[in-house]
Amino acid sequence: MFTTITKIVGRGILLAGFFALVVTALYARGVEPGVTFATYGIDLKIDSEATYNGVSVPSGTWELKNLVPGVDKFWNFDDIKPGDYGENTISMHVKKTDAWLCLDFSNLTSADNGQNEPESLEDPDGVLNGELVDGMEFFGWLDDGDNKFERGEKPLFGTTTQSALDVLDDKTYVIGDAGNGNSCKVNQSRYVGIYWCAGNLSVNLSTNAISCDGSTLGNETQTDSISVDVSIRAMPSKENPKFLCGKDKPPHDGDDNDDEDDDDEDDNRPRSPREPREPRDFRNPREFRI
Repeated sequence: MFTTITKIVGRGILLAGFFALVVTALYARGVEPGVTFATYGIDLKIDSEATYNGVSVPSGTWELKNLVPGVDKFWNFDDIKPGDYGENTISMHVKKTDAWLCLDFSNLTSADNGQNEPESLEDPDGVLNGELVDGMEFFGWLDDGDNKFERGEKPLFGTTTQSALDVLDDKTYVIGDAGNGNSCKVNQSRYVGIYWCAGNLSVNLSTNAISCDGSTLGNETQTDSISVDVSIRAMPSKENPKFLCGKDKPPHDGDDNDDEDDDDEDDNRPRSPREPREPRDFRNPREFRI
């Protein structure tokens, strides 16, 4: 029986000119929503360092602290266009007791939110489906704290496929559990790097180079939105020596799947490659928020 699970939950929405991952609440068994650190033997604090198109983002960068629900945002950018990219390094610091750490994505949703003229010319589905969920791409890895993907650092997701639909849809990734990696010791830190791209994201595992090509993101994504819940779980490792992030994943709304999701192998869904398009009309650029 588990003694406690610390869970920091973030909500992401791509809409209305913003790209923002908002930490909304922290839940632990027996702890009221809105508490940003755990009792029951775990003290988990978070710091963040964000960049947008290579430039530091003050609103997404802060020192070690307890997060404020609905206030602290990992990303908060307006008017993102094809080819834009960003990176955020999230640092987790554990005190009081050693802990396993897991990264969860859940409740991914997609919406079209109406159409403007440029979108209506390219979107065959009309307002039925949002295309942005397949057009925004992500890559994550276990970082050493310098905000760069380097030789020897382990990818978490986004090596063979990067779309939000593939890597953020009810996925769990292991930062450290009994079957993969080590627990985070008291007063140690763990780092996760997340790179996003508005377009086609490429990762070269031989050279560690990451690139973003916006030519594959067309007008059909204008006005679209996606949303996803992001959680960081901490489990006391001494009291739970056999804990596995995927197997012991707590259920969320509409999810009772206990499958291990700590890899990023392609599924069997057919996908057609996205080809560069003719020049597009961005007089009314898509508006993003996550």
